[in-house]
Amino acid sequence: MTAIAGAICLYSNAGFAAGFFSSSNDDAATDLPAVVELIDAGKYSDAIDSLQKMKKADPENADVLNYLAYSQRKSGDLKAAESNYDKALKINPDHPGALEYQGELYIQTGRVELAKQNLAHLKDVCGTDCEQYEDLNKALAGM
Repeated sequence: MTAIAGAICLYSNAGFAAGFFSSSNDDAATDLPAVVELIDAGKYSDAIDSLQKMKKADPENADVLNYLAYSQRKSGDLKAAESNYDKALKINPDHPGALEYQGELYIQTGRVELAKQNLAHLKDVCGTDCEQYEDLNKALAGM
């Protein structure tokens, strides 16, 4: 779960610049940090509801798609998760979070070679010291 909290730090500046955060307490659907708190608390269904609204408002936001896919994967909806990881990576092919989590989905679904490809891509994107590379590498080693 620390990866989720850490990932929000990586993308928060882009989120503020693009207007995905709301100063209104009633508008939690556009408050990505609040949605990440739901994810960290394991409230994936609530997170999915908010993220779907965010996706509708901005379907080209790779961060929203990545968090949506993560929540769907954790909820067991692997088909929807895979679709949203693919969409996130079409928007930003070098998105570290989406590459890591898609790799974890590949491991979960027995497609280890694809997970290894994501790991190699992560190495190119952020090196071997970034959290996403380390987490996916551990997931592959723990199989």
